[in-house]
Amino acid sequence: MAVGLGFSLASSDEVGYPAGAAVSMGSNPVWSVGGQIGSGGSSTLVTAASDQAAVVTDLLVQPDTTSTSGEARFSLELDDGTLMGQYRSWTSESMGGTFEHTFDSGIKVPQGRSLYLKLYHRGYTVNYIASGYYAQP
Repeated sequence: MAVGLGFSLASSDEVGYPAGAAVSMGSNPVWSVGGQIGSGGSSTLVTAASDQAAVVTDLLVQPDTTSTSGEARFSLELDDGTLMGQYRSWTSESMGGTFEHTFDSGIKVPQGRSLYLKLYHRGYTVNYIASGYYAQP
């Protein structure tokens, strides 16, 4: 009886991402990417495999120090043009302009699809970092 009580009171392992069917069966479901986008360009943040979804949890977009002052508008879009979010970042000599966001529930990229970060301001360059994890659909 004491052994049974010991097992029932024993603590379980902590899980950093959603447990159960939501997390990929792969050995390392976490991904991250970074880069630079300029002059109205775009960049692929993540492509989900045909048998799994991808979830974006964090996004940081920072104006390049050589960019002109003003507003940078950017969006997250799926490869079919579906808009997943629109954002703004401002910069000037007196203020930074970094956009940094943690998506509490994440932005889901469906299986077999790609998510792009698109910059809509001409003559403006941004550096970015995005991270998340792969999950079962």
